[in-house]
Formats: sequence, structure tokens, C-alpha cells
Amino acid sequence: MANGDLFSALERYARARRTSMPPQWDAELRELALPAGEDALEAVRVELGWDAPSQVSGRPRADEFPLLVHDPHQGWAVALQWVGEEEFALAGGPERMVYSDAQSFFTIAIPDPLRDDSVTAFGVFARAIKARSRVLMIAGIATVFANILTLATSLYAMQLYDRVIPLASFETLAVLTTGVLFALVLDLTLRSLRAILIEAEAQNIDREVSEFFFARAQAIRLDARPKGVGTMAAQISGQEQIRQVMSASSLFVFADLPFAIFFVIVIAAIGGSIALIPIISLPIAVLMAIGLARIIRKGADRAQVTGNQKNGLLVEMLDASETVKANLGGWQMLSRWNRLIREIHHYEDPVKRASAVSGTVFSTLQQVTYVAVMGFGAYLAATGQITTGGLLACSIIVGRINGPLIAQLPGLIVQWGYARSSLRALDGLLKLPVERSSSSGGLRPEALTGPVVVGEVAFAYGQGEPAIQIDRLEIAPGERVALVGGVGAGKSTLLKLLSGLYTPQGGAVTIGGLDLSQIAEDVARRQVGYLSQGTRLVRGSLRENLTMGLGSLSDEELMETARATGLDALFGGQSRGLDIEVHEGGAGLSGGQRALVGINRLIHARPRIWLLDEPSAALDVASEKAALDALQNAIGKDDILVMATHKIPLLERFTRVVIMARGRVIGSEPAADFLRKVRERRVTGQPAPQQPVKQPPAGLVTTQIKPGNAK
Repeated sequence: MANGDLFSALERYARARRTSMPPQWDAELRELALPAGEDALEAVRVELGWDAPSQVSGRPRADEFPLLVHDPHQGWAVALQWVGEEEFALAGGPERMVYSDAQSFFTIAIPDPLRDDSVTAFGVFARAIKARSRVLMIAGIATVFANILTLATSLYAMQLYDRVIPLASFETLAVLTTGVLFALVLDLTLRSLRAILIEAEAQNIDREVSEFFFARAQAIRLDARPKGVGTMAAQISGQEQIRQVMSASSLFVFADLPFAIFFVIVIAAIGGSIALIPIISLPIAVLMAIGLARIIRKGADRAQVTGNQKNGLLVEMLDASETVKANLGGWQMLSRWNRLIREIHHYEDPVKRASAVSGTVFSTLQQVTYVAVMGFGAYLAATGQITTGGLLACSIIVGRINGPLIAQLPGLIVQWGYARSSLRALDGLLKLPVERSSSSGGLRPEALTGPVVVGEVAFAYGQGEPAIQIDRLEIAPGERVALVGGVGAGKSTLLKLLSGLYTPQGGAVTIGGLDLSQIAEDVARRQVGYLSQGTRLVRGSLRENLTMGLGSLSDEELMETARATGLDALFGGQSRGLDIEVHEGGAGLSGGQRALVGINRLIHARPRIWLLDEPSAALDVASEKAALDALQNAIGKDDILVMATHKIPLLERFTRVVIMARGRVIGSEPAADFLRKVRERRVTGQPAPQQPVKQPPAGLVTTQIKPGNAK
């Protein structure tokens, strides 16, 4: 790699490691002023939040490749393996680089959120916490010293009552006061440091965990995805409740709880038998906390499920507001909403009652413990068994046990109850099957060539009847295939299977002999282009929607294609041009405009296999002709085109027609022959042969028509 570009080197390093970088991962980085030399890697690593790279010392061993290498003269490259004694091969071409002691070699872990498909939701958080054990250990040491320093005030009070006041020793008072003030400043410093460290790491953990669950949600197979989008979104957002438990205040309670035992030991050393009181009250508080957890567990689980359904209904209402308003469905939706609210209140009431009662009980327990300590301590002080200062010190330490530790238990337990429910909901999502090629390890051919073969494929939605049953369908390179058939014939489902968005439950879809489900997702998406029946846009600019997943395209490229398809009418008269705002889902644009955006994006992607599901259904005749002409000009000679359509006049653009009914291929013939039959039947008044009456015999094998034979 002669240009020495770090970004290109990282992309090649990812491919050498059999993983991939997300599209436009370096878009913001290229605007940064990166330092020269090896420091650039560290700057990029910090900006992306990756783990620190590991530098290879000395001459790399053969088992350490591939490696990211920096040469002072040639810049960044990726070393694949030794070639001879003094040279190593580079990724991306036949070039080689001569080894030099001035070169630096690195390995870096490129994050793959889906590297482990057997992990639980709790395991995801535990792994993120474990990765930051060093920082948490520092916070733990700060906790130890901070809790020890809290004894300074109690010991200070004891010395005042036992020594300073009886002896009027003001010099001792000055020394003690100076010492305790220093201890308080040190305690403040340690606790502030602990808070800063934990909050910073909590944010990093939240970022890592959020990335994992978002990536995992995207990787779930479309055919296995829960039907309720809003409910699924609420399940994913349940990690927010887990994050609340992981906040600094909650973690401080967990960190400080073990010191309750330490404080009891200190009380025993100062006040002797006074320690019996916290020894009794502390287990009572813990047992009450366990009982509270049991009470709220069932209610929290059910309230969580109903809450997810409520959020799902809210998303559904907002998304379908046009349909709801047009059909006077507002009262029906409101009725469902009120029913879910009543269910949530029904399940949350026991939780709230238990939480309120427990808060009162814990507060009473604190007061009873304090009264018992002071009363029993007064008796011991009066009988000379302890000093007055010792009694005061014990009361302060008992307040430390009762206050920050026990008083926060009820709220923490309620939070943990909801967090447990969220963990179970996230576990349910993690059990859903993901695309086999979503994580690293998929096949990564440079190009997908050869025929597309559907062999013994069966597919059903859920537990229903098979939606697709095809014994064999083969499409050769260069073919232009139209899928025709009635509503529900299986055309859209077949296109999703051909694109790899759906995975067959039986059989396989292969491209050039490679199982599509085993091909790395980023490779498959670049080579296989799919345009759905209803193009849905995302919130952002028109430019962002046109270039999604494609990297950077020049304005001239975008405008040239837009002029060819007629999309330029959308932004030609706008002051913001390609930067006009597109709302969520493409709201504000017509169905035809959304379809044109999808067609333009597919043309820019330049796949080898083009799959289109009625792309011109929302277009007028002139727009349809312009868009399809642009598609036809963009499709290469050896590319494959498969398009579902109900429009007979469009079949003149194809070489073969595949007829479908009830999820099966019931016919396949050259488009010219199909059109000839259609014209003959129109002359005789017979219906067009789009949906033959007879069910085909089992085991029907369709024939392969070469591109040149359709004339």
C-alpha cells in the first residue's frame, strides 16, 4: 500500500482479520487533525473508543500476522506474512515491503458486537465491567480509605468529650481539629475521585452495552423478528433501567455495604456490648430487604411486560395515525391504551405499596436502633463501662450504618427488581436467531459470480403454512427475470430469500455455489441489491438517504442519476438542494418520491444481483419509464435482474417470466412466449395466464433459459 493512509490500512486490516468496518466509520475522523506517525493510531483509537493496540516487540513471528505496520517513509500498511527472510507481503495487492528495525508493528482489536452469540444480557454487562477492572479496582481502593476516614469524626468527638473538655486541653483541641479537617478534605477528595471514575466508566459501559444490543437487534433475522416493533424497542430500551442500577449512587451502596461489618467491629472495640444492637438490626434490615425483593419480583415482571406493550401501542398509534384517523379508530386505540394503563397500575400497586411500607419500616428501624444504642449506652456510661465520648462515637458510627447504607436499600431493591425484569426481556431478544453471517467469520469472496440457485427451499412465517416451497429455480448471469402471480403468490417472500434478508428453514439459496447464508453480510449487501415494495426512508437529509451504506458520493454523481430517474424534481427548486430534510419514514414525500429515492440508491450501489419488488407501483407512466430506463442502463451485461410485477407491458424488458402461485413456481418460459400467449388470449377473450388453475405436480423442476434464447 503505497499511499500509507491509516484509514485504508485499518479497513484492510479488518478484512485480513475476517471482520469489517461499518460504512462511513471514518467520516468524522477525516475532519480531525491527526498527529503524524504512530501517534495517529492512538488518536483514532481514542476517538472511536477502541481498546489500546498492542505493539509487537522485535521481529514479528509468523503466527502473529496479520499486523498493522507503520513505516517512517511509506506510512501505514497491513503485513500478511513473511516472503523470504527480509520481505513481507502486503494486503491489497502484490506489493511487498522490506523489513526494517525502524518499522512498528501493531495488533488492534476491532470491536465486533456480535462476536458471541451465546452470551446472556447479564453476561454482556459483566463483560463490560470486567474489561474495566483496573479502574474499578482504583475506585475500590478509594472506597476503602474513604470509609476508614469516616471514622475520623466519631473518634474526634470521643476525644473531645473524654480528654479535651475534662482537661481543658486546648492544644490537643487544635491538633485534633487540624487532623480531622485534613481527614475530611482527604475523604472529600477520595469520594470525588471515586464518583468521577465510576461515572466515567459507567458511561463507557453504557456505550459499549448499547452498541451491542443495537447491533444485535439489527442482526436478528427479519423472519424471526417480533411483530410488535414498539414492544421490541421498549425491550431494548430496558437497558436504561439496568443503567440506573449501575449509576454511581447505586454502586456506592454496593461498595459501602461490606463496611457495615467493619463499622460493627469498630463499635465493639469502642463500646463493647453496644455492638450487639447493630449486630441484631443489620441482619433484620437485610432480611427485610430480601423479603421486599420477593414481594416486588412478580409485580415488576408483569408491569414490565405490560409497559412494553403500552410503548408498542404508542408507536403503533403514531405510525398508523393516518389510518386510525381516516377510519375513526381513535376510540378503539384509546380503549386499548386505557386497558393497558389499568393493567400496569394493577401490577405496580403491590410494588409501590411494598416500597412505601418498607421505606417507613426501615426508617423506624433506624430510629429504634439509635434509641437502643443511646439508651443502652447511657446505662453503660453511667456504670463506668464506657466513656461518654465512646457513647457519642458509637452513635455516630451507628448513624453511618443506618443512614447511607440501610436507608437506601428499599429504593435500590425496587430498582433492581425492574432491572431483573429488563434483563429477562433482553435475554428473550438474545435468544432470537441472528443472521449467520452477521458477525465475523462469514465467507468473503471478492465478487459473487455464477448462477443463483434456489434448491429445495421451504419457508414459513412462524408456525403457519409454508409461504414458499420451491424444488429448484436457477437464474443464470445476464438473465432478466420477471416474477408474476396473484396477490399472496409468494413473490415478495422469494425476493427476500434471494436477498438473504430471510433465511430458508429448509434447502438453500446459493450464488455461484456459495450458500448465501454463509456469506459475510457486508459482502452480500454490496453484491446483492434489494428494493422493497414500500421504500421506507430514515430521518435525515435526502443526501444521507441516497448514500446510506455507500460511503461518500459526489454531488455530480447524485444529480446525474437523479436527472435520469426524474428525482431531481424533488430538490431542483429547493434552496437546500440535496440537503433537504427527510422526516422519519419519509413522511411528507409521496409514495412515488420514496420509490425514486430507493431506485436511485440502488443504482448508486451497483450490485451484481438486482432484486426489485414492484418498484414502479407508485409511479406514473412517464416516471416509470424514466426510472426503469435508468435501471436498465445501470445493470451490467452479466448482472442478474429479478423483479416482481403485476404490469404486463413491463415484461418486454425481461428475458424470462417465472409464474408463481401459493408459494410455488408453477411455470417458467421466455418472456416473448409469455407475451405472445397473453396477446392471443386477449384476442380470444381468455384471461391472461398469470395464475393457472391446476396445482403443479410435486417435484416440478423449472428450466433454465439462457439470456440469448429468449428471442
